[in-house]
Amino acid sequence: MIDLSMWENFPMLIPSKNCKSWKGYISLNTYSVYIEIFCPNIPLLDNLKVQIPELEAFNFHQFDLKETIEIVKQKTHSLPEFLKELIPVLVKVWKQDTSINVPNSSYIFNEEKFHSVIQEVNLYGQYVHTIDENLKHITFNVLDMCKHSHFIKIFIPDEYPMIKKQPLCFETMVPSVSLNLFLKMTTILNLFETFKNVVNELSNFWNVHNEIISTCNPIGSYTFRDVNYRIPIDIHVCVEVEVDPLNPLNCPKFHLHGRPASMEKFQKRLNEINPILIWSTENSFKENILNVFEVPTLQSQYEEEKPEHYIASQNDLNCCCICYDQLDMALKNQTKSCVNEKCDALYHMSCICEWLLNSGSTPMFEHLQGKCPQCEEDMLVALENFDLIKT
Repeated sequence: MIDLSMWENFPMLIPSKNCKSWKGYISLNTYSVYIEIFCPNIPLLDNLKVQIPELEAFNFHQFDLKETIEIVKQKTHSLPEFLKELIPVLVKVWKQDTSINVPNSSYIFNEEKFHSVIQEVNLYGQYVHTIDENLKHITFNVLDMCKHSHFIKIFIPDEYPMIKKQPLCFETMVPSVSLNLFLKMTTILNLFETFKNVVNELSNFWNVHNEIISTCNPIGSYTFRDVNYRIPIDIHVCVEVEVDPLNPLNCPKFHLHGRPASMEKFQKRLNEINPILIWSTENSFKENILNVFEVPTLQSQYEEEKPEHYIASQNDLNCCCICYDQLDMALKNQTKSCVNEKCDALYHMSCICEWLLNSGSTPMFEHLQGKCPQCEEDMLVALENFDLIKT
């Protein structure tokens, strides 16, 4: 997290990811000078190093930067205090050496890009999570009403702000229905403001998302991008609920997965009732699910034990552990098994790929990497025989 005292006092200095080094400009009255600061033991000033390329490029008369740093360090106890003491010394040096005309150069940054980015970011400094030290990207963090963090990473082109007509690239996790709002944003300021508004407008959805994750034993892992959740209502049946992020308190859509024989009574129940009439905003999400399907409780997401009187058949052993439908073991390229011998779960190739994609995995070199939904063992799924992936 960025040191707010540094940000408030020196908004033109960009921290590294671990906030142990800073690059940027400091103001010497009417002049700005590029500076690099290395403070490996921050907040302590031990081993502090400062580089000012313009001081090294021009021979300032009788000025020793290293000696000055040591003197100032002894009088200060934090990096902001150190810089406040150092700047007047540098101002004095610049004024005294009037015989040297030092050009205001940019050593690392495109200066126009730097000043434009900093000017925009300063308006929302309290939301800045990290800034790439070379200004390639900025990550903002917005808290929702439940204090959950929501991040957006904005990529900044080298030509910025000259190409402000070109939409900015970004990475974030929000439901796809809201992503369209971001696609035409051409400035950091507009993109972040839109993101901040979306986080606030979806506050009810974040609450429902958190409630489902914490109380309904959903199968698998989910991110803030997801709106579909698989909830086990029977040992061999799960219901996939699709929540409308814009109206999350309304009754969701239902789709059953599992063994046909076990699904029959739940499908019959859905056909006989109108779930919308049963769903109540006064009940919790879990209570509504229990009422719609008339079940006393939800199953554990890792429930594998069979009733004592139940004898597993070969067909039961060849069920997909995500959708519970039968697997055709003759079609090896359409099935995937967990490498963990204690788990040995089986999946339809389409099911496990969709699962990994929804968990945030990105196709690389025709493979998906993720974790087994049953035991969380690392999985690597080849895609050469799978055509579900859409780019």
